[in-house]
Amino acid sequence: MEVVLSIKPLLAVLVSAVAALLILFTGEAKRNLREFWTLVAAVTKFSIVVSMIPAVLSGKVLEYTVISLFPGVAFQFRVDAFGLIFATLASALWIATFFYSIGYMRGLQAQAQTRFFFCFAWALIARWELLFPAT
Repeated sequence: MEVVLSIKPLLAVLVSAVAALLILFTGEAKRNLREFWTLVAAVTKFSIVVSMIPAVLSGKVLEYTVISLFPGVAFQFRVDAFGLIFATLASALWIATFFYSIGYMRGLQAQAQTRFFFCFAWALIARWELLFPAT
């Protein structure tokens, strides 16, 4: 397998971090804007993942090193076929979960909806680090 340097795995992780911050700063007062950020992040993440499919299908492995601490010890992301299957499924499910959670949270008139959407986006960061490990 040919290893290709690509920033796409990092971008797929960072989308959730940027979305989480935008959600947090938007707050409860502008809930439509808050949920707009969530939808934009979900669709963007799905688009990034889908854009990696052709390279992986051609037998390449996408890799990006964020920082190399010591020789052989680095914080990096690596996308292979198996990880990409789960990443595609997870990013598609985020879109579906987004619509469900809006109806659920608004229907119950739940308190702290901003905190829920912020924590949900932040939790996705951890999941993506598990989907694209280089170790």
